[in-house]
Amino acid sequence: MSVHNLGSDILGRSWRFDCGEVHSVPVESCYVGPDAAAELARFARACCGSSCLVVSDENTRQAGGEPVLSALSAAGKTAREKVFGSAPIEATEELARSLVPEAADMDFLVAVGSGTVCDLVKYAGDKTGRPALLFGTAASMNGYTSGIVALKVRGLKRTSPCAPALGVFCDPEVMATAPNRMNAAGVADFLSKAASSADWYVAHFLRGGYYCSRPRQILEGPTGPLLEAAPGVKEGAPEAITALANALMLSGLSLLVAGSSAPGSGGEHLISHYLDMKHALYGTPNDLHGTQVGVGTVHCLGLWERILALDLQTLDPGARAAAQPSEATIRQWIADDWGPEVSKEVLGQWREKALDRDGIRNELQKFREEFDQHRDRVRQDLLPQETVANAIQQTGGPTRPEDLEAPPDGFQKALKYGRFIRNRFTVLDLTAELGVE
Repeated sequence: MSVHNLGSDILGRSWRFDCGEVHSVPVESCYVGPDAAAELARFARACCGSSCLVVSDENTRQAGGEPVLSALSAAGKTAREKVFGSAPIEATEELARSLVPEAADMDFLVAVGSGTVCDLVKYAGDKTGRPALLFGTAASMNGYTSGIVALKVRGLKRTSPCAPALGVFCDPEVMATAPNRMNAAGVADFLSKAASSADWYVAHFLRGGYYCSRPRQILEGPTGPLLEAAPGVKEGAPEAITALANALMLSGLSLLVAGSSAPGSGGEHLISHYLDMKHALYGTPNDLHGTQVGVGTVHCLGLWERILALDLQTLDPGARAAAQPSEATIRQWIADDWGPEVSKEVLGQWREKALDRDGIRNELQKFREEFDQHRDRVRQDLLPQETVANAIQQTGGPTRPEDLEAPPDGFQKALKYGRFIRNRFTVLDLTAELGVE
């Protein structure tokens, strides 16, 4: 097992934590360093077969393809390339499936890229039972070390479980050459955990969903160093990119420990997924996923601050339940928003978490009576809205809807309708029930 800049207590282990579940992290190597391509090849020589499919696009191949291919050749591996074009590609289920026949003929797979390329390779590796190695070319997201893939399925963004990569290798100098907006998106994606982890905990408190404190503990270490490194990310400073890459690797591992994307994907991610879905279906402009997540995180942290400031003695659960839109109204909203085909998928997701008015009244009654016991625990997860906004701004990333490469009215629709696209309870649902804006 090779470990660089990450604790050896995380990788390649299984253990039982206080939630009672057995946690398993099958990732065996997570390496961040200037000789990452050589380290990938050394790991492949020790742990993988002789033939591999190396997947990239024209941009990521130019960024990191040659050192990876040269190192694999020197290690005695036979590589076949699959290079997508320079235009952005969508991580769709159809495209991911198209890689499966090519992957089936190889002993292992290598991705040279970031979010989309790595998700495609992880999917193909999972379906064929072939190990996947990832060479990250941008510090733009936390999915490198996670056990999930984010694909568009019948028009909807879906995260699905998959076998994680056997090893992840990142060269900070390569990542520093990525467009600054991508690495700024990575900072925003990591800091989104300051909101999403609170969503996860409150969903557990109110609705009894699974929860474990271990993923949050994994993220306590890298948060401070990343906040300090934020200005250097904009400059492409290798030490700042190293801090960011380490934070993102640990963030993905926290999802792997949880067995779910829930600790890292709350209301702020639903906002981004909504914009991504609109882009995929109707061609409306969108921005990088992590960039949209950052703006969503700033908004959701503001919602949490308003929730924590509530005087719960003034909360009338019956009145708030009566003020909720009817099922017929929501059904019409979804139909008008998505059209006849996609609305069926959205409505199916919504119905999995929807409560009738009696259920909402009971939920708000529980919130009023018991939330004070959980208030300090929720605060442990949250960062101040101003702290997160300042860090994102220091990287050169946007924090306001009007600064996104997406229509501001689309963002406003995402705030209202984004909670319907997934069955996960988030702060967007809680604030709708409470009447907090």
